[in-house]
Amino acid sequence: MIKVGIMQGRLSKPINGKIQSFPKDTWREEFFLAKKIGFDLIEWVLDDDLASNPIMDKEKFIEIKKIKEETNININSICCDFFMNNSISKVSRNFKNKNLQVFDFLINEACPKNNIKIISLPLMKDESLKQEHLMNDYINILSKYQKILKKNNLQVAIESDLGPLEFQVFLNNFDNKLINANYDMGNSAYFKFNVDEEFKNYGDIISNIHVKDCTPEDYTTELGKGNVNFEKTFSLIKKHNYKNNLILQAARKNDEYLDCKNQLLFTKKIMSEKKL
Repeated sequence: MIKVGIMQGRLSKPINGKIQSFPKDTWREEFFLAKKIGFDLIEWVLDDDLASNPIMDKEKFIEIKKIKEETNININSICCDFFMNNSISKVSRNFKNKNLQVFDFLINEACPKNNIKIISLPLMKDESLKQEHLMNDYINILSKYQKILKKNNLQVAIESDLGPLEFQVFLNNFDNKLINANYDMGNSAYFKFNVDEEFKNYGDIISNIHVKDCTPEDYTTELGKGNVNFEKTFSLIKKHNYKNNLILQAARKNDEYLDCKNQLLFTKKIMSEKKL
């Protein structure tokens, strides 16, 4: 059964005007708000502020567990925005050894001990796989991690700006039970990709889906107001028998609680229509 979650931080006021960041002062309250609205999950966010993030502190794991149990809101995935500016590839200008240490900590400690199953890894902008030297290095890096991913019952879901066929070719280098696709509806519209071609090429190896709306001119818009064809996208989700997470990552307005509530209603309505 598909579970619907909210991206961490969406139930809090933006920090320094950012669309997405870890809500260091309100992350606890977000679990209770998510429960009240009716979400099943929160997708954790790892950004540049590692020092404030309890997912990077083993002593805080017990507090995370307690809040999950109290609210019955689980964390099945973690969105690793950190790695867009802090590369694990030694051929990237943003590489530091510390970045590999963070990645290793997630795989060996943070994710297994917090029952997080999916590491969402965005490889775009400076880390775009359109750069051949980066693509080749990420193939080598991620291939080496497959053994430990399997041991720890983890998946790395890649979010990419590659076209549908190119992304499939990249993913063909891996065991797709371990390394697969994070599908972002908004990115598809923003990059003018053909949703039929996307699902044709890698629809059966998607482990995590971000629900948002975009246009090529506006990276995030209110659900239903952009270029995402939700009718077709959810039909393809059903056709490919997708059973994992749907994580709402939609545009912000003025009232975080009401926005997220309406976004959930929007999503649940389409899911009901498609019998998902």
